[in-house]
Amino acid sequence: MLCPACRYENLPGADCCAECETDLTGLDDAQLGPIESALNQVRLRELIHREPLTVSSTDPVASVVKQMAERGRNCALVVYDGVLVGIFTERDALQKIAACYDEVADQPIREFMTAAPEALNGDDCLAYAINKMSVGGYRHVPITDDDEKPLGVVAVRDVLSCLIKTAPELISRS
Repeated sequence: MLCPACRYENLPGADCCAECETDLTGLDDAQLGPIESALNQVRLRELIHREPLTVSSTDPVASVVKQMAERGRNCALVVYDGVLVGIFTERDALQKIAACYDEVADQPIREFMTAAPEALNGDDCLAYAINKMSVGGYRHVPITDDDEKPLGVVAVRDVLSCLIKTAPELISRS
């Protein structure tokens, strides 16, 4: 979002300019294009289209990998007493267990998950997810409610799909 005072390009959804601290919350959405409006207005819960795959931290690796394959999921959210405690992604499977799968198949998933993943709230805007993915290098961001219970996962493909629907004119065939 372009600051009207200093012309600094801020992250969409920013409340104030990172350069000059001008309040950006009062900007009229009519001044914004469709992408900028979507970045500020689309809530992450709107991008969740199915229940997340949740597993217990004590579930064996083989069980989690099998569930991911059977349900066509790229990640599993690891919960303890219903609260998000970790995430296990296909990237984890490739980097942490692929070479030694037979030896670790019976070990608990907590040994290989990413513990305490950075999650966002369902009421956060799309810009927050894009920032989290960009800064953290994530392809999946868990979405939780106020009690840290998983609502779903937003993936890069969900973000791209939303942006393409918002501004289809940006996609051109050559």
